[in-house]
Formats: sequence, structure tokens, C-alpha cells
Amino acid sequence: MLHSLFILNQHGEVLIEKHWRSVTPRAVCDFFWDEVNKYPDKLDVPPLIAASKYYLVNIYREELFLVGTIEYLGGLDDASIKDNFSTVYQLLEEMMDNGYPLTTEPNALKAMIRPPTLLSRLEAAATGKARGVSEVLPDGTVSK
Repeated sequence: MLHSLFILNQHGEVLIEKHWRSVTPRAVCDFFWDEVNKYPDKLDVPPLIAASKYYLVNIYREELFLVGTIEYLGGLDDASIKDNFSTVYQLLEEMMDNGYPLTTEPNALKAMIRPPTLLSRLEAAATGKARGVSEVLPDGTVSK
């Protein structure tokens, strides 16, 4: 989930900042600029940089950096992806349609795909069927 967006000029000065989820401190821009200065060419800066609390997703165009902050997802690792494979796959299916963003609103996704519970995991293990997808689309959702 994108928390904030910063637009920086070629000297690291913040021109514009916009916050959606929470206010991200400008200190992340200082950290980002320190990372930028490690590379001889600004085009060599990796598009994803891990900071202490955020991932910094950046694009460099026309001597400007667009830097988005994404908060870490708790417990995101190999084991959690494998344990929640069905849910992750269902989310990807609902979020993209033929490579285009489709449903990205978290509340709509939560209404369509129920998060796994201990009971649902036991039921899936016993019956062999995963039941995380709702039969009814939430209001305002486009259907094929």
C-alpha cells in the first residue's frame, strides 16, 4: 500500500509531497538521497530500496525522482507466502486483469477474498477445497 509520494529534484530537494495512509517523515528522503549518492549515475539507482521501516520505490525521469513509500508487510517471507499461497494467488487474480490493474481497493479485496483463519485452514485440509473467495461481488465492482 502506497503511503506517501515525494518528488525530488536533481539536488535531492523535495518539491512536492503527498501523504495518503499516514505522514511519512521527510527523513526517508534524506536516507534515499544518501543511497542515490552512492551511485556514479542516477540511472543506476535500484528502483526498490529498503529503509528501516519502508520500501522506497523510485523512478528517475527528466532529472526528477518520484519516490513512493510502502510500509513493510509484517511477516512477509518465504514461509508466509507458502502458508498463504491460495490467498496471495487469489489477491493477484482479483487485482490484475490481463496485466492491467483491476481491483486495488483494499476494502473491496477484503470483501471478495476472506483472510485465512484456523477454521478455514482445517476445513480446507479436511475437504481439499479452499473457500476463501466470496460468492457475491461487493457493490461497485465490475464483473465480466
